[in-house]
Amino acid sequence: MATNYLSATPVKIRRGVIGDIVCFAACDRAGEYDKDMELRQLRSFLSIAETLHFGRTAELIHLSQPALSHQIRTLEEEVGVRLFERNRRKTTLTAAGLAFRDDAAAALSQLEQAIRGARLAASGKLGLLRIGFVSTAGSEIVPNIVRQFKESNPDVEFSLRNILTKEQVEMLETGSLDIGFLRLPIGQHSALDVVTVHRERLVLVVPSSHKLAKRKRVRLREVASQDFVMYERTYAPGFHDSIVGILRDAGIVPNVSQTAGEIPTLISLVASRMGITILPASAVKHSVSSVVACEILDRIPMCEIGIAVSKRFRTAVVDNFRSLALKTLRAGPFAL
Repeated sequence: MATNYLSATPVKIRRGVIGDIVCFAACDRAGEYDKDMELRQLRSFLSIAETLHFGRTAELIHLSQPALSHQIRTLEEEVGVRLFERNRRKTTLTAAGLAFRDDAAAALSQLEQAIRGARLAASGKLGLLRIGFVSTAGSEIVPNIVRQFKESNPDVEFSLRNILTKEQVEMLETGSLDIGFLRLPIGQHSALDVVTVHRERLVLVVPSSHKLAKRKRVRLREVASQDFVMYERTYAPGFHDSIVGILRDAGIVPNVSQTAGEIPTLISLVASRMGITILPASAVKHSVSSVVACEILDRIPMCEIGIAVSKRFRTAVVDNFRSLALKTLRAGPFAL
């Protein structure tokens, strides 16, 4: 039985004056790692194993034949066996050379893949992006940006989740989420970098059977006595407080019949005539429920969505995606 003198297990990679040193090591008979093997030696060996001709290989790799022969002798000394049988007429692989060729080719391919992966990751073109978004961002923002980024970065994978604003903030701060598209304002969170990327008008949402549904344009004082369904403050405190502030400025203390943590649920509650509500215009645009969005004539603030990333857990791929998102959204239909 032939003794296995080569471990094909990667050990280490280092860089020296002669270039990359591949992570293979020659084993002695006790199985102990002895010497480092140069990447160029393996490449030369594999080239000769294919051509079975030292002179032809020397021409292919632009190396003198004596230098090539020296590389192979050094390699054989490190492995501890002869890899080639060579005479004036031909060059052939020994049994040990055949075994070494298959393992060396596979491991060299694995090393090259690892180097490529490391370089892609360092340049922000490889990795997993965990993105959270509120419902409006899920329909108006995220799909287009993900498509654009995927086209130029095919090795990046995405995990996309509809997540409420408060939970996004917590996940970003603990490093379990990479990028968040959330409702603003969110208050002071010094660990996050937040930029407003989307702004749109708020509308009054009423059932299609409501007396104001045909008007399309209303003043808030006209609905002072109406029941409201409201966004639950627990899930997006800033957004909830903004709506309450709008109603307060209009002299309204809303009679809240029901709260909910999702905009589609609020729309369904309006459609079932449990109350009216104030929501971003785009939320109603994609709804199939029996509701109508009425323009609010009062001077009220716009609804905003921000992109948020952690200052602590940022990676190159996160920064690349954020840069594309900012560039795209600043030139899009909701440009600020």
